[in-house]
Amino acid sequence: MIALIEFESDLILPKEEAINIGLPYEENQRIGIRDNTISVMNSFDYYYDECKKYNDNYYKDDEAIKENNPIVDYYLYSRVENADNYVMIKKDNHLVNLFDFALKCKYKFFIKETVIEKNESVEGFALLLHKLEEKANQLESVVNKIRDNTFNQKTNVHVGGGLITTYNDLCLKEDVCTDILQQKLNNGWRIIAVCIQPNQRRPDYILGRYNPSLEVVNKLSAGR
Repeated sequence: MIALIEFESDLILPKEEAINIGLPYEENQRIGIRDNTISVMNSFDYYYDECKKYNDNYYKDDEAIKENNPIVDYYLYSRVENADNYVMIKKDNHLVNLFDFALKCKYKFFIKETVIEKNESVEGFALLLHKLEEKANQLESVVNKIRDNTFNQKTNVHVGGGLITTYNDLCLKEDVCTDILQQKLNNGWRIIAVCIQPNQRRPDYILGRYNPSLEVVNKLSAGR
């Protein structure tokens, strides 16, 4: 069965995976990490390590510091390790043999149109659906294991998992509103602990994230 498919967005993935999927790809894209997601960067985006840091803000150059014109966090990215090994697959207009492609691809895609050849049988289509069901059941099993290991059913409390061991950058936000907290979450921070205080209207939050470009010499304490 020939199908026209599309993805939710452009895919950034290792070149070996792109070759295995069998779709055309583009190399030499400028990519970066923001909010734990690898994305293609625009011309107006910057890597943290190519900017100048001053008073916890990042600037394009010394002139921008003088003018107090910091770069908005939305345009800042961390570098991707071994970036040359990654390629980009466009989101739409891909013709595939659905029987083969559906078993190889682990990324969510949508079928826009299909063409059923005369020699294709109902049994072949049923086999494809069976394989896809097996694949879905395997994924569900993995999700259930993660859920069972990270949630205490008796006390209805989440249990800290292995992700917390990847955090190398900490931040304390004291007596903050949800709008400020949301800004930190948008910039890749994750809540480690919520600390209720007896003399405050709002709690304190201990936040953590993985920062691949952390300047360990200059950062001797948690951020504020």
